[in-house]
Amino acid sequence: MQELSPAPYDVVIVGGGLAGLTAASYLARGGRSVLLLEKASQLGGRAITTERHGFLFNRGIHALYLTGPGEAVLRDLNVTYQGKRSERERYEVDSQGNFHRLPSNAVTLRTTSLLNDESRTELGQLLMRLATLNPETLMGTNLQDWLDQSVVHPVVRQFVEAGARLATYTHAPQLLDAGVALEFIGKRPDALRIDGGWQTLVDGLTTAARQAGAQLETRARVVAIETGQEDHLIRLADGSAFQAKAVVLALQPALAAQLVVNGPREILHSYAEQTIPLYAACLDLALRRVPNPERFTVLHLDRPLFYANHAPNVRLAPEGGALLHLIKYLGPDEKNNADNDHAELEAWLDQLQPGWREEVVSQQFLPHILVSSDMLQARRKGLAGRPGPAVPSVNHLYVAGDWVGDVDHLANASLVSASQAAKMILARAE
Repeated sequence: MQELSPAPYDVVIVGGGLAGLTAASYLARGGRSVLLLEKASQLGGRAITTERHGFLFNRGIHALYLTGPGEAVLRDLNVTYQGKRSERERYEVDSQGNFHRLPSNAVTLRTTSLLNDESRTELGQLLMRLATLNPETLMGTNLQDWLDQSVVHPVVRQFVEAGARLATYTHAPQLLDAGVALEFIGKRPDALRIDGGWQTLVDGLTTAARQAGAQLETRARVVAIETGQEDHLIRLADGSAFQAKAVVLALQPALAAQLVVNGPREILHSYAEQTIPLYAACLDLALRRVPNPERFTVLHLDRPLFYANHAPNVRLAPEGGALLHLIKYLGPDEKNNADNDHAELEAWLDQLQPGWREEVVSQQFLPHILVSSDMLQARRKGLAGRPGPAVPSVNHLYVAGDWVGDVDHLANASLVSASQAAKMILARAE
């Protein structure tokens, strides 16, 4: 660790994932003295990418939704990246072991073998309604209740549930806010598979922060934060302590609540208690070659499973190689069995890509990985019920992450809430 300043920093950021790096970039660019503390040995959090035998493994499947607020933040910070847009016309669905084209546009809706005449008509009318949906009219209604009232054919219901899982990583229609879920399905924003994996974004944000003058420290574990009227005191595991005029907690809500030992700790604990974290079992496989190169993306309609081959035309694998991703979406508080989930995903891949076992170069199984710190809950009216970046009742304490703010979700929420927290700090200091 570099020598720490004896004078108070303008801002200390705890957490070196996308949110922390974004906040550091904006604040340092605004002329503030910034110290970012990350307990791990490298920056990036869940966005890190690992190289194995020439293949680039993200921490499970990742794609960046385009034309969203997160993309605007990255552009503002001059973070550059390239990749491949999702090709929804090549998506398939697995229904009772049979594969069909996903009805994602007028052509595939008309031609897919998934639907009969009646269900085709119902789904077509539904997609037209969703394209102009005002999500506020459904805020507070859970997706399960909406489906019970609005959908007749079982296959149409399965289509909506699978689309909601894909858009929100949520396998809990009885808890998921229908407004935001249906808005995502209706808008169908393009997703970008990023060349070089999400490490590209981590590296870009790290460069932006350092070039602006932020001090970024790894292996720096914060154990306590004592809030004050003017300055806050940050204590590290190595016994050191120093002061900051403002603190940004770019952490999961439970960890943020654990670190603050006075003042607003009850508020932070209430934040944590209201969240419902989302988890998934993820299997990533590096193959010398893919047996069926025409099978790109498959949504399972009968089970909470998803498959994608992200390597074609994206710099994630050596020439001719393939990087396959399989997900089992886990329900809230689901006590999953890692061995059973691993076997289930492999058995499904036997159907998707017969012969894959002979082509394996490397693999990664993450049996219970955190996907999002909070789902889009109906009881909290989706995004509207989430806390803002400024923690009430205490000066200059902020939170940022995928559980903060009323703008978008997943990585977009992390980027936007961090930028909002930084701009609040800069505005108050002026």
